[in-house]
Amino acid sequence: MKPIHILMLTMFIDLAGFAMFIPLLNYIVAELGGSILTVGLLITAFSLAQFACLPAWGRLSDRIGRRPVIMLGLGGAAIAYAVFGLADPALGLSDDRRLLLGVLFLSRIMLGVMSANYAAAYAYVADVTPPEERAQGMGMLGVAFGLGFVCGPALGGLLGQWGFWLPAFFGSGLALLNLFCAWRWLPESLPPDHVVRPRVSPGEALRETLAYLRQPRLGLLLVIFTLYLLAFSIIFGTFVEFSKERIGLPVRLSGVLFAYMGGVSIVTQGGLVGPAVRRCGEAWTSRAGALLMLLGMGYIPYTTTLEGVALATTIFSLGSGFIQPTLNALISRAVGPQEQGTVLGLSQSLGALSRAIGPLLGTSLWTLLGYAAPFRLASLTFALVLVLMLQVGQSRRAVVQQSALLFAGFSLALWAISPSLGLDRLALVATAVALIGALLTRKQ
Repeated sequence: MKPIHILMLTMFIDLAGFAMFIPLLNYIVAELGGSILTVGLLITAFSLAQFACLPAWGRLSDRIGRRPVIMLGLGGAAIAYAVFGLADPALGLSDDRRLLLGVLFLSRIMLGVMSANYAAAYAYVADVTPPEERAQGMGMLGVAFGLGFVCGPALGGLLGQWGFWLPAFFGSGLALLNLFCAWRWLPESLPPDHVVRPRVSPGEALRETLAYLRQPRLGLLLVIFTLYLLAFSIIFGTFVEFSKERIGLPVRLSGVLFAYMGGVSIVTQGGLVGPAVRRCGEAWTSRAGALLMLLGMGYIPYTTTLEGVALATTIFSLGSGFIQPTLNALISRAVGPQEQGTVLGLSQSLGALSRAIGPLLGTSLWTLLGYAAPFRLASLTFALVLVLMLQVGQSRRAVVQQSALLFAGFSLALWAISPSLGLDRLALVATAVALIGALLTRKQ
């Protein structure tokens, strides 16, 4: 078995385990006496734990190697899934529903803490691929990520008929199988004579992180990556509700639509990213992806038919398939070999923070401003991603000034077409802030 196959299996299990409980989590929490807020807090707890720990795992993989960190993460995931299964009242371990709910939170936090695989797997690909082929290698991990997103909810729905302990223990078994495969067939990607980075204190690690963010090219790419995942995750808590209310789509078919989106992204990352990068380069492929996501997301609020939603999600998913692996490749190429784990861990950590904020932001906007607001904000954020991608390689002053002017134009366009008074105000405020930013950075 080739190393890339082990890494793909690792990423598949990571996301399948996360997505396996998407169709079950509301029922599990309700059975234990929780509310919809509890569901949101469980998702947020997982992502915040990832945000806090991924940079440390990335730095550790630079010091001791990718293989041991990946294996440690798989072992931790196996334990976390098993702990989740123990919270099922059907097992009769406790009649205290609050205690069992606490066990759920403990297991999700453990899983977030032990998500060492993300940073180390991407760093592994960066170690073993030449720069010109790195986007294609990242795309292969993206294929596994998409497959996990497609198969996870289906497995959860199938196995959950007999209680949520079964998908939890199944996920634990998969992680242990993957651990065996990694132990048996995954070699270390760092050469024996690689330069070992010194151990750093938490304060030094924070200063190092801020130093990366201050680097003109790398800092801009990290901001773009964070905004991209924030915009993407805004619709997690609202898309199913939109499909139900606007086009009358049953919840089970909404799950099929999510699987379709994952399938389009898989095909794009597996078959289209490589040729696109060879012809256009990573930066322009990312820009095309951001434009497609902007168009797809912007069209969703206008449609009231299944065909229209299918068209919008097809465009959106094509864009997602283009932008994710190329952004990871650009970030990887912005630093040297000894910093791959640290920087890719930092990027995945910022992504986890976006996934923690996005769903809560989207559901809040839905409640305050109506069904269109989350999609408008997401499309506006994708517009900002596109604007910032156009500035990659320029000076910091030029980036701020030109981005502010372009973003002001997008905001004015949103104001012109917005059907909502609340969105009118949001767009006008965004326009004013962008224009002020452009004025403050003008050349003297």
